[in-house]
Amino acid sequence: MKTKILLLTLLLCFSYNFYSQNGQKNFIDQPYIEVNGQFETEVIPDEIYLTIILNENDKKGKVTVEMQEIQLINALKKLNIDINKSLTIQDFDGSFKKYFLASNKVTKTKKYQLLVSSGKQVGEVYQSLTKINISNIYIERVSHSEIEKYKRETKIKALQVAKEKALEYATAIDQSIGKAIFIQENYNNFSINGVNAVQTLGFASGNKLEEVKINNLNFQTIKLSASVQTKFILN
Repeated sequence: MKTKILLLTLLLCFSYNFYSQNGQKNFIDQPYIEVNGQFETEVIPDEIYLTIILNENDKKGKVTVEMQEIQLINALKKLNIDINKSLTIQDFDGSFKKYFLASNKVTKTKKYQLLVSSGKQVGEVYQSLTKINISNIYIERVSHSEIEKYKRETKIKALQVAKEKALEYATAIDQSIGKAIFIQENYNNFSINGVNAVQTLGFASGNKLEEVKINNLNFQTIKLSASVQTKFILN
């Protein structure tokens, strides 16, 4: 066992001497410059997910969920929305509830998710559905169809910023930078403000809005930010 340990020690010493003789150093032992790069960008969402809830108790005269579903589909088709691609059922519930001095009744609720691509389209859907007394609509979330692409581009931009900073600092002291010897992501933020912006207009509560407000509906952008830590050889 001792012989093996001694042999390993000799090999390590030989490797150290070999690299020293050939002028190669660990990156910690050579001059380098360390900088952080940050970059932010904004993306307009093109994926807006609406939740639509049908409830028999929401209408006078108890219009059935099945009838409301037919009205919903017809209204969306008139807006040239592809039902097969954009509308999905999220939940269906038929539950018994006991009412005072009344027999047991069944209350049906059906929940849908509708995908639209713009604030203008959100306004058109809301206007069309409120005309048939379907107003339990709210925005669940927003995103972008190429969000991963934009995330990668943001990280690359942050790295480019770091390189530019390193080059400027090195030039200021009459030096130059070499290869990057260390790159690390510090953080990547992905914040969406569009949902809150719309809910403040009253969509979540089901209130009818003035037509001018609907037509001028704008979503806040999706904000992407990235930060990277880098080390470059300093020549």
